[in-house]
Amino acid sequence: MAKGKYNHKRRIKGLQPAKVKAIAPGTILQFRYKGKDIFDDTPLVLVIWNDLLEQKIHGINLNYLTEHSIKVILGKIVEGTGIYSDADFSTGENIITEEDQDDSNYDDNLPYRNILREPYTRVKLPTFREKREGNPLSKAEAQKQIKMLYIKVLKKLVNRYDAYRSYHVSKMVWPKAVRYDIEGLLK
Repeated sequence: MAKGKYNHKRRIKGLQPAKVKAIAPGTILQFRYKGKDIFDDTPLVLVIWNDLLEQKIHGINLNYLTEHSIKVILGKIVEGTGIYSDADFSTGENIITEEDQDDSNYDDNLPYRNILREPYTRVKLPTFREKREGNPLSKAEAQKQIKMLYIKVLKKLVNRYDAYRSYHVSKMVWPKAVRYDIEGLLK
């Protein structure tokens, strides 16, 4: 159980309605969560994996973390990209971006395509069919890479901060993709 809840409303620059199938790994999502004995009924979640088959969203609830803790976790995720990617993110390639699916450069073949119309914040985690180093990832490869990131980087953080949660889609109401002020956080 988390020790407390923190309010990050001042970092939210915008919200837009989202369908669960439109939520790619790395998206920051907010929704109402219904059920018995729910500690946080409006979680703000960094989605690690969208398990459409089992109807679950797995992620880190940012409401259980201080801003400093969020900064530490995002830093570790950026460092951990070397585990599953040959890309050198120290050269300026940023994995924390503000995406817009209406952009003309956006790939229309992605399963998450053209559903979100306004900019939203996303951490570039391994995603099914998304191109990484020139080739689209298969579902098995994306799952393998996320599992490696979880085992080698996130598991230590999850145990330390106790903020990793799985949410059943059937209990989620009004999911919204979040445009989060990452730049203000990382200053």
